[in-house]
Amino acid sequence: MIHYTRLLMQEFLGKVDKEFAKSRDRAELRHKGSRATTIKTLMGEVPIKRVLYKRIKEDGSVEHVYLLDEELGLDTIGFISPNLVEKILEHSCEMSYREVSQAVSDFTNQRISHQGVWNVIQAVGEKQEEAEKSLVNAYENNELSGSKEVPILFEEADGLWLSMQGKSRDKSSKGKKELKVGVIYEGWTKRYPSSKEYKTVEKTAFAGYMDAEGFKTLRDAAVAEKYDVDEIEYRVLNGDGASWIRNGHDLETDIFQLDPYHLAKCVVRNVSDKQARRHILRWLKAGKFEKAFKKIDELKCESGGLESEVKKLATLENYIKNNIDGIVVYKDRNGIDLPKAPEGVEYRTLGTMERNVGIFAKRMKGAKSWSEKGATNLSKIIALKMGKGFNDKIASLVSGKLSEKLTKRFEESLSDVKAVLRKRVKKSVYPMQHGMIPFSNCKVTNGRKAVRSMFDLKTFNEMVYR
Repeated sequence: MIHYTRLLMQEFLGKVDKEFAKSRDRAELRHKGSRATTIKTLMGEVPIKRVLYKRIKEDGSVEHVYLLDEELGLDTIGFISPNLVEKILEHSCEMSYREVSQAVSDFTNQRISHQGVWNVIQAVGEKQEEAEKSLVNAYENNELSGSKEVPILFEEADGLWLSMQGKSRDKSSKGKKELKVGVIYEGWTKRYPSSKEYKTVEKTAFAGYMDAEGFKTLRDAAVAEKYDVDEIEYRVLNGDGASWIRNGHDLETDIFQLDPYHLAKCVVRNVSDKQARRHILRWLKAGKFEKAFKKIDELKCESGGLESEVKKLATLENYIKNNIDGIVVYKDRNGIDLPKAPEGVEYRTLGTMERNVGIFAKRMKGAKSWSEKGATNLSKIIALKMGKGFNDKIASLVSGKLSEKLTKRFEESLSDVKAVLRKRVKKSVYPMQHGMIPFSNCKVTNGRKAVRSMFDLKTFNEMVYR
């Protein structure tokens, strides 16, 4: 079956290239002979030949082009099919580039080097960055008008310090630089009806190296693209108190909450007495700040003036004062009348960011160092995978290269190409195979539509190849 499909693709592309050769403007494009190459796909490698043309541009310069490559968009991600690109990206979110290279070799029986995998990540990461820039430009020009209405929107942000290399290391702090990560979601729902565990609803993630203003603008653009911002009563932001996280989050509808994990971490790190830790945390969560400050002063006295202990307690005191407006959980604050949550959605205490950052850390920390560009590109792919509809989003970046005109030609040529293939396929009964229609659970692009059209005449259980 896979062999049959590869042959079908090979025959069709050869026929299309010949049609381009006949219909070209001969005065503009000179035939310079055929060149062989191979397209890497999930079905395996498909060898093709296509004609190289010489074109003289208006300024007198010369360029060489392949009309078939331009029609298929093979100049964007190299000679790799969009479906294989999706698999490479999916694996690269969790595995090293060398491991992805080996995995591709195992499931497609073809070789792609770890450098080839890296090239795919850079190409798609740059496309996603361009898409984000376009989104930000549209936001700044007031061209975004999301339609979804939600009463509350939850936002979280945190940083991940990565080891840098090359020129990126010279611009870093002690060889490291903070990667900014943010998520947006509508609330929580149970994983399944009787579950005690919850998952976030409609999560969108974004990441990269950018300044505070750039991060805020990207976050606001992502919100404006999807939601009707005029209908959002509150935007609740959870963070560790860093200035870049809180930047610009000061409207009447904005609520800041200090991340519970980071608050507890600061208390544990700076208070040696375990019982005192519990008291301080309890008072802070209840909004009894005077009691917490009084206890910290008592601990300073009990330390006997030991400089290291006093310094740690002063650090905790300053951290509390700098973020005092966000310590009490947003649901328990006076003066905030929360709207009713949509059906099936719950409003819980924020604090999912450590887990989200952990997804990036698992892939990007450890015995690894990055260039700023390389880390940004991979982080954007991981952020896409964390959100909903990963395959559809990747397809919108790398698919859709097969034009409607070429798709129509493919469908019209199927019967003729199949006749040629019958002569080439070995005349013996192949064992019947059962399975789903290709791409039946994926976004339908023009290319996938063309592949699916091969199976429209019969269902799989009726097919016997002779």
